[in-house]
Order: sequence, then C-alpha cells, then structure tokens
Amino acid sequence: MTSPQAVRPATSRYFEHSTDRVAASQRRQFWRDTVLNRSDAVFRPDAAAHGFSASVRGYIGGSAELRAGNLDAGVPRRGAARCRQDGGDEILLTANVSTDEKLSYQDGGGALIVPGGCFLLTNMSVPFALEMGRFRTINFRLPRGSVARAVRAWPARVAGRLLPRAPLTSLLFERMVRLADALPAMDDHAREVAMDATAAFALAALRWEARATPWGRSGDAHWAAMWSAAEMFIERHLDRGDLGPDSLARALKCSRTQLYRLFARHDVAVMDHIREKRLTRCRDMLGDPNCRLPIDEIGALRGMDNPSAFSRGFRRRFGCTPGEPRRLTSVNPDPARR
Repeated sequence: MTSPQAVRPATSRYFEHSTDRVAASQRRQFWRDTVLNRSDAVFRPDAAAHGFSASVRGYIGGSAELRAGNLDAGVPRRGAARCRQDGGDEILLTANVSTDEKLSYQDGGGALIVPGGCFLLTNMSVPFALEMGRFRTINFRLPRGSVARAVRAWPARVAGRLLPRAPLTSLLFERMVRLADALPAMDDHAREVAMDATAAFALAALRWEARATPWGRSGDAHWAAMWSAAEMFIERHLDRGDLGPDSLARALKCSRTQLYRLFARHDVAVMDHIREKRLTRCRDMLGDPNCRLPIDEIGALRGMDNPSAFSRGFRRRFGCTPGEPRRLTSVNPDPARR
C-alpha cells in the first residue's frame, strides 16, 4: 500500500472557527481571511438579505488535512493567480455530505454537478470554481506527490473527477464523516493516528479506482496532441520575448485555463517549462566550440535579454555561471578539430 508522508509538520494542530461571535457585517470578510485562505469567494447577490453564517473544524496533520464545514451559499474560486501564488501542491478530496441546492464544479474542461453522498476530486494547481447553496462538506487534502504515487499517473488528471459510488468509496465516505464528527473529543495523538489511517485508506481507494477506470474526462489522445503542438511551438519561438501563456494559448486555440491543465498533467508550470528549454538551449550553445557569440547575446537570442536574470537563472539550474561551459570547451576542445 502506498504510504502517505510520515514527517510531522510543525503546524500540526486541531482548529475550530465560527461566525457566531463575529458581527454580522464582518462575517464574510472574517471567513475569507480566516478559512478561505487558499481561495477567493464570491457571495450571491441576495446574501445580505438572509445574512451569513458558517462553521468549520478540522485537523492539519503530517499526512493530510481535514476540514469539515457548514456554510451558507457561496462560490469559492481558485484563479490562475492564486494557483501560481501558492503552487497548489495538493489534491482535494471533497465529500459532499449535504446541500440545499446543487453543488456545481466548473473549470476549463467544463462543468459537472456533484450529487450528495459523492466524492469530488480537485487538483489545487488548476483554476476552478464551486457554486453551491447552504451545504455541509468534508475536505480531505492530500499531497500531490502521494496521489501521483498511488494512481501512477499525472495527478492533474483527477481534476474535476467524481468518484463512483462503490463499496470502497462508500466506506471511505462514511469513515471521513465519522472522523470529522469525532475530532473534537480526541487528543492530538489520536487525531494523528486517525488521519494517517484515513490518508492511507484514501490513497488505496484512489489507486483502486485508477486501475478500474481511465482517469480524466477527456481522451489521452487529445491531451497528447495538445502537448506535442505546445512543445513544437515553444521550440520554434524560444527567441520571442513575449513567449508565455497568452501567446501559447492563442497558438493552440485554447483558453489559459485549458493550457494550465495541459501543463499540470506534466506537473510543470508553463513559464518554468519555457525557462528550462531556454536555459538548456543556451547551455548547449555555450558548450559548442564553434559558437563564439558573446554570452549576453546568446541569452538574448533565447528570449532572456536581462543579463543579470539570465546569469542567476543559469546558476540556479546548472550550478555554475554561463561562462564556465565555454571555459571548459576552451580547455578541452573538440578532438575532431585537432
């Protein structure tokens, strides 16, 4: 069985938050700042008429994090800026315990309805929005690396996926509800043991479902074709200073959200991938004894026209200055040229 991470973070703790003791006019802002610290929230237009109330309890542990919440209607969102800001290095397993209205998940791949009693899988590195009425959910956050090892696939494929109602997932659902209800009466040692066991169970269930059915709502052939087209465009346009998500999305005729999903399937950010390509190409040129262009000009030719930034990026990536590959080539010239 794939094991979750065993290292206990210094932030392991039990927590409870409620709007009960917060002034009505400050409740939404309190909730945004205190609980929705990994997403943004939009409240529906009639929210002021019926007020707002919410409560949550949970535990942040070494292997996972659990949050059980009862909230009024709202729309939690994670935009592209938020995903870039915190990295989104988690997979969110949401148990929809109950809702007064439909719970709708939306991302660049479309929208789906999450029925009560079902699990929704969300990749926190992909922009999305959840729209719902008053609801009770249990969110179980797992490290993306643990999920990747369990399902043996790019964890981004789980974005916007419903787990089927099956014996194993039903047991997991019941276990998470019981754990959420039991947390207040447990001490931290018992909470940690229970969280580790639930994380291991969740990973085993995900691994089983990944074997039983293909991951993702779109065919692999579609994503493979998009990735091939993206790679080709990047290779051909490394010298363009404006090469980035906007120009790449236009070339692929897709939205930025779809583009981020594409790159998340390969566990890499768009600009990080472009930067890697540029730095590798520069290193190859600097190591070529037939290339005598100035170092700054080589960087500029590959879209990196800031010499200081180029030098810093090169050192971080390869552990040496851009001049060192050239010096090594001068000391050890190509034997074919002797």
